[in-house]
Amino acid sequence: MSPDSKTCRLSVVIATHNAEQVIETCLTALASQIDPRVDELIVADSSADATPQIVRRTMPAIQLIHFDEPLPISQLRGRGIAASHGEIIAILDPYSIVRSGWVDELLKAHRERPNPVIGGTVDLYEENRQSLLVWAQYINEYGMFMSPVPEGEIEILPGSNISYKRHLLFDGQTPRHSDFWKTFINHDAEASGSALWLKPSIHVDLWKPIPFFDFLYSRRDHGRCFAGMRSARTSKFERFLRAATAPLLPFVFLHRWGKRYWARQRRRREFLLTLPLQFLLFGHWALGEFIGYCFGPSRSCQKLFY
Repeated sequence: MSPDSKTCRLSVVIATHNAEQVIETCLTALASQIDPRVDELIVADSSADATPQIVRRTMPAIQLIHFDEPLPISQLRGRGIAASHGEIIAILDPYSIVRSGWVDELLKAHRERPNPVIGGTVDLYEENRQSLLVWAQYINEYGMFMSPVPEGEIEILPGSNISYKRHLLFDGQTPRHSDFWKTFINHDAEASGSALWLKPSIHVDLWKPIPFFDFLYSRRDHGRCFAGMRSARTSKFERFLRAATAPLLPFVFLHRWGKRYWARQRRRREFLLTLPLQFLLFGHWALGEFIGYCFGPSRSCQKLFY
């Protein structure tokens, strides 16, 4: 794409923070599908490791936006989106390894569907080689998007494989949001009458080598951040009710996630063997929500780097 172009076909935005272990695999999978004449790939980075050097070496034509201060993923995605020119803006994690045909299927879905928010499936990378700890993290975060999954309207989409028509994120040339919070942007889209759409053929594999206890504590921070931000939209009485019912959330999540996961009719053994870990992870999220409703987000949102 010409540097002075006003718009392009597709912008892929990837927010990275210390992702040197995975970023080359992520970009290499994308490289053969991105057409630089009409597409752009933007990496918004705040890494202290070798991630920026690997990005430049892997794809020299990439648009790398590097920040020396450690920025949370919401801010990095917001900066990447603000720099984008695409009529379609796709959000990937550095842990998302796109399957063959990902770009074609994504663009086809947006041509055929009026929905402004379209996401895809997320399977576990090299799933036959992964430990139960890895399975626990994957199921907890993305298990409900494991293939096979039916195409259609859905109430939630994976943040690691999601895309937007430009008009939802921009008011003319001005970004509507300085930070990107998928949950609230999607909620506003649904409130305006636009359903979320899941397209199974938009397919990525997740390779997220995060230590289990780091992931565990991030669940608590995610829960507190979510509840703290949600509280800004609710009354004191509603916050009280949500805090009082937060201890029930692990059971609600296990039922909701488990019902969808079980319907896939595969990898049920991994689900059953990781149930105690699922309860622990959902419990930490619930604890975070309880604290967030009672005391606000504090600095929890600034701790979310993945």
